[in-house]
Amino acid sequence: MAQTVRRRVWIETYGCQMNKAESEALLLDLRRDGWMEADGPERADVVILNTCSVRETAEERIHGRLGFYRKAKRERPFRLVLMGCMAERLKERAVEEYPEIDVVVGSFQKTLLPGILSRGEGAVAPIVLAGDGNYEFAAMHSAGGIKASIPIMHGCDNFCSYCIVPVVRGREVSRSPRRILSEMASIEAQGTREITLLGQNVNSYRYADGGEVVDFPGLLRMAARASKYIHRIRFLTSHPKDLSLSVVRIMREEPALCAHIHLPVQSGSTRILAAMNRHYTADEYMAKVDMIRGQLPETALTTDILVGFPGETESDFRDTIAMLEKVGFDDAFLYRYNPREGTAACTMKDPVPESVMLDRLSCAIGTQKEIARRMALRRLGRTVEVLVEGPSRRNPEELLGRTEWDSMAVFSASGARVGEYINVRLESLSGTTFRATPA
Repeated sequence: MAQTVRRRVWIETYGCQMNKAESEALLLDLRRDGWMEADGPERADVVILNTCSVRETAEERIHGRLGFYRKAKRERPFRLVLMGCMAERLKERAVEEYPEIDVVVGSFQKTLLPGILSRGEGAVAPIVLAGDGNYEFAAMHSAGGIKASIPIMHGCDNFCSYCIVPVVRGREVSRSPRRILSEMASIEAQGTREITLLGQNVNSYRYADGGEVVDFPGLLRMAARASKYIHRIRFLTSHPKDLSLSVVRIMREEPALCAHIHLPVQSGSTRILAAMNRHYTADEYMAKVDMIRGQLPETALTTDILVGFPGETESDFRDTIAMLEKVGFDDAFLYRYNPREGTAACTMKDPVPESVMLDRLSCAIGTQKEIARRMALRRLGRTVEVLVEGPSRRNPEELLGRTEWDSMAVFSASGARVGEYINVRLESLSGTTFRATPA
């Protein structure tokens, strides 16, 4: 008698927006194969950990979860899948350390997973699929279907000395603009109102189709003009060395492109930027900021800051604090340096002591909080359009909406529905969330 394949799956996702998008795409594929999403890991027949290797802390969390599932497997049977960047980095070593893992799936084999899982528990384990391959992806929904992400490319060619992404995701590969626009049309027909175009470095997007070459500005223009009901298009992430005036001008000309640019600076010290292999100086970064502000004065600017890179002095750190103050970022993701095996920085000398890194990180976070609040207060009194995303967690009588700057606003609005765009007036600020009233 053929064995019945059990069909309840639980997915845990760690790391970047690309991982989140890929998890959602996988879940859609599994649903089409008859799988149901379990309401908790303890009731799942298959548990999937979609992993991140960018920082050591991310892998430490995953090691903790693997330890948890090691114990859980002693109490009941289920299949355990390690997927994503950590799986790509460790490959067979993952199974050696955790024999409880049934399937290891790297960065290029994720689309094979539904077929593997459909074989049932009778399949030979462990299965390790990692290494070179062709990246594939299908568009996904999130936030109740009103928002979606579409990867436009995969991998990275920049080889920043601290970053493991080129190791675990490979070199840059751009996807066909026809596929991207087709996916946009498909999800638009299903009710999507906002999309985010994803890539490790979207500005280096370049696709040659016969004699025609489409670059990132061209793709943005095509996407903005192709959509009928998607009123907002975002993109992540931009490398400062590749952000062009053409991109900024298209953002100014096309209303569908959100007034928000995430532009990771990493450090305000030119000396440290060189050691990071970032290919720009602090002055060159500021020139890009001036270009953006000159063309799009109301655009929100956000960034990433890495504190404690090997050899970072107190003077280098002060240059970073000065950069925060000079630019006036609306928000920033701040983190401390983690050595990653396989990167150039991992073998660099003159490490910054842990206590010094933590003190610097705390100082940077405190500084940025003050800056972010100052930037937000400047927007009070304005009437802006928000996309209604759902009820407030604190008060179900209120709704949460997102501005094109990627800020949240909470307001009372009887009759407003999730997925609608409405105008609100920003009245006050509570933490990082605006309090608003319908305009």
